[in-house]
Amino acid sequence: MSKTISAAANPALANKMLSDVVEEKPQQKEIKITSPSNNIVTLPGGYITATGEVIDEAEVRELTGADEEAIAKAPNVGRALLTILQRGTVRIGEERADDKVLDSILSADRDVLLLAIFKATFGNTTIIPVYIDGEMKEVEVDLDADIPIKTLSDKVNDRYFTVKGKKNIYTVQLPTGKTHREMIKNSEKSSAELTTLMLEGTVTEINGTPVLSKSQVQTLGIQDRKIIIDEINKRLPGPQFDNVTVTDPDTGKEVRVPVNFGTLFRF
Repeated sequence: MSKTISAAANPALANKMLSDVVEEKPQQKEIKITSPSNNIVTLPGGYITATGEVIDEAEVRELTGADEEAIAKAPNVGRALLTILQRGTVRIGEERADDKVLDSILSADRDVLLLAIFKATFGNTTIIPVYIDGEMKEVEVDLDADIPIKTLSDKVNDRYFTVKGKKNIYTVQLPTGKTHREMIKNSEKSSAELTTLMLEGTVTEINGTPVLSKSQVQTLGIQDRKIIIDEINKRLPGPQFDNVTVTDPDTGKEVRVPVNFGTLFRF
């Protein structure tokens, strides 16, 4: 017999970028639906206009039956998430949320939009099944209380930083929506290939020389590639999904709950 447990989040600072690329479709599970209160979202990074203005207000909407049909046609969960984002995001500031705008914002902004679309559609709580000591139990997660949103302190300058490797100095930017989209579209590739895609989209200079081709990041040492990815993960704003835990009332143990967009959206 399943049990419902209240969640208490203990998120890690690093929200792993690659965890958004979900290869397997999760099991169908009924979701408790409550009425959404507000579809206006504050982006942790924001959209930077041609004049340098940072727009961090966005609007999402509830997904409809027509959206569900479009999502069902997606060949995998990653493509389904792209469809959800495109159809469920209404605007960024006063700009229509087209592909160009969605590609230019940070990947963390896209994650916040996906989470907001889920809440607008299904409400602020969800049930996630999890094994605890060999028994399947139902965990209730409050998406507002249990999943904090990390925001950049300086929404212009904090998206760029310097990383010191074994021999090189790298100028790096946080991943944008374009990089996020490319990784999701290529989720069948190996982890090494995904790392190359990430670095190609985030490393802008090596020792002051602009990065203009994939080969420049492919020739980097494995350790430097790992150092750069680790530094990106440390700085990623957005929903902090890592290490969400619940207390098992039967044993008093803290049990980790696997929260990501694959476990949230279950079409």
